[in-house]
Amino acid sequence: AFHHHPTRDERKKRRMADAASKAAEEDAVPGIEDADVLTKYKLAGEMSNRVLKAVRSECVAGKRTIDICKLGDELILKETGSVYNKQKEPIKKGIAMPTCLSVNHVVCHSRPMESDAEIILVEGDVVKIDLGCHLDGFIAPVATTMVVGAAEVTGPKADVIMAAYTAAEVALRMVRPGCKTYQVTEAITKVAESFGCKAVEGFLSHQLTKNKIEGGKAIIQNPTQALKKAHKDSVIEVNDVFAIDIIMSSGKGKTKESEQRTTVFRKMPDTIYQLKMKASRQFFTDVSKNFDVMPFELGALKDQKTARLGVTECVKHELVTPFKVLLEEEGAFVAQFKLLVLITSNGNLRITTDPAFDAAAIKSERSLEDPALVELLKTTIGSKNKKKNKKKKTADAGADDAAAPADAKK
Repeated sequence: AFHHHPTRDERKKRRMADAASKAAEEDAVPGIEDADVLTKYKLAGEMSNRVLKAVRSECVAGKRTIDICKLGDELILKETGSVYNKQKEPIKKGIAMPTCLSVNHVVCHSRPMESDAEIILVEGDVVKIDLGCHLDGFIAPVATTMVVGAAEVTGPKADVIMAAYTAAEVALRMVRPGCKTYQVTEAITKVAESFGCKAVEGFLSHQLTKNKIEGGKAIIQNPTQALKKAHKDSVIEVNDVFAIDIIMSSGKGKTKESEQRTTVFRKMPDTIYQLKMKASRQFFTDVSKNFDVMPFELGALKDQKTARLGVTECVKHELVTPFKVLLEEEGAFVAQFKLLVLITSNGNLRITTDPAFDAAAIKSERSLEDPALVELLKTTIGSKNKKKNKKKKTADAGADDAAAPADAKK
């Protein structure tokens, strides 16, 4: 009998079919209706909040951002390393977003390496801290903005911080089942206008699912016409998980790429390409083994030289995607707040937040003007009515007690 050797096209089709069946399996991943998943989100969230608090306290004049970022990552690994160590099947856990410190008009993803120019914090710097932990692929991102050495903040810095903070608080309360993503987009714009600021164009608050920092739905801020076409309106549903990520600017709200080297990347799950360079293959193998699909920074790879050589070919062929360092115009201030919210049937759960943020110390002379949004901000988050019936101990009954079940420390 004639033995058919699959052609390149057929091999590609088979790979695509394999990827499709893998995708179908992933669609069946458990969400927050599963008590175990809920626990993992809550625990990861507590860890991210603690690390954020520690990193924030290190942001003082004279410190190098690289040292503070490294400390943040060490703390994430220490936190996630302390739980789920006795499983029959070991689970993946660790960094879901390497610690980044982006200062003043730098919008995001600034994470220098030792070989890059030093960034040293000075009094009055507006610092955005962005990081995330994950347990078993359930991701708890968080970001905040603080001003170095300032007990009180005034002027444009105060306006931009309050704009971002207020928009995040509004979005957190809006994302209820039935809400459409573009309704949130409009509210973010209204908040920005109240504070004389601009939401930075095209940034997204993504739905999260297991191992995915960019799930199917997203809330876009300040979209251009082209972006409006690309991003359809979606309806928020019960058990959705969102990273509310608000970035505001005192400038024009537009970004350009920085000259600063990009150091944060993540592996794309389904791209297949035969790399030519040995360094690229080595780099890709290391990334797959150590970080899988979570964002990572080049400095975390053992062999930095190989990493720097190999990353270029991997980016070119979309095996890894870069988190570029973006800038606003010089002289503008940019503020960011990122919260993880779980949308349960009896209320929203705020899982990550900056525990040390004090809105009273941010003295903006502007305030929210839209009456409906002002009213919305008076509402509390979470469930209004505690269930009387004790038998209904389902996963969403956990909505009231943020305390993690005792058996999580196994």
